[in-house]
Amino acid sequence: EDGGGEIDFETSIDLRTKETIPLVEFSITPIKDITMTMSFFDFSTSGTGQFVGNDVFGGMEMRDGDSWSATTKLQSVGIEASWNIWTPYSTDGNATLSFAPVVGIRWFGVESTLGNRTTSRDVLHKNSWIAIQGGFEMAFTWDTRETLGWADTVSIEAQLLVGSMFGADGGTMASVQAGLSIDFTPSIGGVFGYRLQELGAEDGDYAFNAGLQGLFIGGEIRF
Repeated sequence: EDGGGEIDFETSIDLRTKETIPLVEFSITPIKDITMTMSFFDFSTSGTGQFVGNDVFGGMEMRDGDSWSATTKLQSVGIEASWNIWTPYSTDGNATLSFAPVVGIRWFGVESTLGNRTTSRDVLHKNSWIAIQGGFEMAFTWDTRETLGWADTVSIEAQLLVGSMFGADGGTMASVQAGLSIDFTPSIGGVFGYRLQELGAEDGDYAFNAGLQGLFIGGEIRF
C-alpha cells in the first residue's frame, strides 16, 4: 500500500513463489540454562503478470489488465537470549519438559519494486526496521542414549515471538517456529520443522504487510 488501496500479493498481483533460502543460526550457552542464538536469512522473489483491479501505488496508476513486474527482497539478522527457568516435568533425567522466556532484537531490510510495464513506470522502496521482540519457547527432550544407538537426544521444540518495529513509522512483527531436533553427539545435530515470519511496518503512506512461511531442514553445531 502506498497512497492508494492495498495491493495484495495474492490477488492484485501473484507474487507467491516457493524459494529455497539459507537460514543460518549460531547458538552458544555461556552459562547454565542461558542460550544465546544469532540467525540470518536472505529472501528474494520476483514475478510478472496482468494486474487485477484498479489502484494507485506511489503515484503510479495500475489499471485492470496492465502488465506488471515486481521484486521483493527481505534480509534479516537477529540475536536472542533464552533462560530455561521452568521445568514442570522430568522423569529421572530421561525426559524433560521445559519452558523459557525469550528476548531479542532483529533487523529487517526490505526492498520492494512494483512496475507498470504498460506505462513504463516503476516505484521503488528501500526500508529498514529494528524489532524488539519477546516471547517464550518450549522443549520436550528425551535422552535416547540407552534406547537409540545413533542419537543422544531427541527434542520437540516450539517458539512464539512478538515484537514492535522501530524505524520510519514503526509496526509489528510475529514469528512462530516448531520442529524436531536430533543430537547425534553433544555438539552436532540435525533439525526439521516449520517457520512463519510475519511483518507489518509503515513509512509514511507506504505500508509493507507480508510474511514468509515454510519447512526447514538443516544441521546444528553447538559450542
